Amino acid sequence: MNSKIMALIKAHQRIFIYRHVNPDPDAIGSQAGLARMLRISFPKKQIFAVGSPSSSLAWISTEMSLKKLPTPEDLVIVVDCANLARIDGPMPVKPTIKIDHHPNLDPYAQINWVQDGTSSCAELIYELYQTYRSELSLDLKTASSLYAGIIGDTVGFSTADTTSQTFMTAAALRQLGVDVARLSQQVTAIDTRTSQLYGFVMSNVAVNAHGLGCLVISQNVLKSFGLNWGEEDPVVSLPGKLEDVKMWLMFIESPDNRYRVHLRSKSIPVDGLARQFAGGGHPLASGTYVNDLQEVEAIIQAADKLLNAQSSDVSA
Repeated sequence: MNSKIMALIKAHQRIFIYRHVNPDPDAIGSQAGLARMLRISFPKKQIFAVGSPSSSLAWISTEMSLKKLPTPEDLVIVVDCANLARIDGPMPVKPTIKIDHHPNLDPYAQINWVQDGTSSCAELIYELYQTYRSELSLDLKTASSLYAGIIGDTVGFSTADTTSQTFMTAAALRQLGVDVARLSQQVTAIDTRTSQLYGFVMSNVAVNAHGLGCLVISQNVLKSFGLNWGEEDPVVSLPGKLEDVKMWLMFIESPDNRYRVHLRSKSIPVDGLARQFAGGGHPLASGTYVNDLQEVEAIIQAADKLLNAQSSDVSA
């Protein structure tokens, strides 16, 4: 698979790199890392990172825009995006290459390099470099972007997908001079506005007898703390810190009054539940969107049923 990807990279003069909407550190880190690696490896090529800028992740990269779009003659690579519908930005041509680590339920590209179970897409970008290190160059800035993606998606090397290979990749990036302390601090850093939302989450999350935690964060709540939609991501993991929570759902009201749904679990897979509601993701961290509070309630009921059934199987 890597050989086909590398052949296409070398064959195209213009390369466009996309990622998913509502980006996280892995989406930005993978995109920025791949784009910079290709720019310094092939200085005569034109490399474009496509997507809406993310103010909260500007410390990783601001090199992205929606101004230039690909033509059928260009190479289109999409990183860290499981579903075609979640690609950020207009795409007038079919994606050529998909590089991802989510379950490959939507193989939307001509070439789909997907390694489900890998810690992060950033780890795959490093694997591409390692395979073709005689042709690809990796500088400190690129390494820092990839490291940010890895620690973001592994939540500081704490997820089940963190493998010995993940640590080996991180160690190799550290040897290139990555400031691991600074990046770890930036991934977890919050401002005063977000700290107030922390308190709201921990004070208002409702936990039922089965260990299901649920919380709806409305537009009014976000505005009361001076937060824009999308800036609440740092609080999504908080309910999992409660020892009696086994699974949790967080519903964030969007400006158009829909709800972005974060599904999280400590051990019971929730990606199947997300797919029931037109979403997807990792087994223990998935997401989707619903239109109203009636659908919010439907997901809560389905999650509680799943959790209750799994708990009964364990105790039987």
